[in-house]
This record gives sequence, C-alpha cells and structure tokens, in this order.
Amino acid sequence: MKKIVLMVALLAISGRGWAECQIFASQQKVSWGNLSPAERQQVKGPLLSLPEKQFQVRVVCSEPQRIRLFPGSDRVQNGTFALGADGEMQIVASHALVDDKPVRLAPVNLADVLPHSSDSENLAILPHQGLAFMDGSETYGKTATVTFTVRSAIKPGAIVERTIWRGNLKIKMDVR
Repeated sequence: MKKIVLMVALLAISGRGWAECQIFASQQKVSWGNLSPAERQQVKGPLLSLPEKQFQVRVVCSEPQRIRLFPGSDRVQNGTFALGADGEMQIVASHALVDDKPVRLAPVNLADVLPHSSDSENLAILPHQGLAFMDGSETYGKTATVTFTVRSAIKPGAIVERTIWRGNLKIKMDVR
C-alpha cells in the first residue's frame, strides 16, 4: 500500500502596513488515501494520475491591504512541486475574491513592485512564483480568498513496497 499526503503550511511575511492580517486554509492536510497494488498495476504509462484535490485559502486583515500569496515548497523537481521522491504536483489558483467581489489573478515575484502584465481567472502556479489579486490593477481589500486545485501524479513503483509519499506546500502571505 502507498499512502499519499500533502501538508499545507500557512506563513506570514511581514508587511509594511499597520493592519493585522491572518491567513487560513480550509484544510491543513490533503490525503489521497491508500493505493492498492491492483490500482497501481492498472497504470498505462510512466505516471499514475491521482484525483484532483481542492482547498481554499483566505486572508483576513483589519484594514484594506494589497495582498499577495506565494505558494512554495522545500522540494521542487522538474519545474513542478514535488510529491515524495518520484511524484509531482501541479497547482492552479482560481475563484479569487477580494472583499467578496470576483477578481483575476496575475503572476508575481516577491521583489516585483507591479505584477506581471497578464491576468486571468485561473493561474497555474510555478515554483518560486506568487499570485496577485487584480481588477484592472492590483486590488486592495480587507479579505482575499482563492481556491487551489492540486493535480498530482506519481511513479507507481514496486507493487509490494509500503511507502508514504508526502508533499509539503507552504503558502506565504505578503501584505502592504
């Protein structure tokens, strides 16, 4: 049996504003459960795709702020987030809201003064990249919510081995 688990840690980065902000996740642990040898024998390729998993992240501030989120991991491989030694996770952000109003998402780096030029309703997150909330320009608000969809795949490996595959996703918040 193999058990697959993703741990979600939420961290705050100091902002320049005076507002107090907190970050929350709808789940701290995402599990795909156990994979039986029979399930792994059905693989028709180098990777076994796991069911998509979703969780929501919400930021709540005492005063309106520019809010950015930076998903990251201690383990990155092949340009994706790692899931165990031989797995990978692709993360897509969507359904973004600022103060309960729909907004778009734009890729951003921590040092960027302005987000990258393109924004969209869905944003595939790359390692070492964050997201900014946009409504024509970067938005300010007291609350921000976004849904993260995790698409994962693993190498099926030896049928008889007992392994727990873990992913580690850290989401940092930057407010100004």
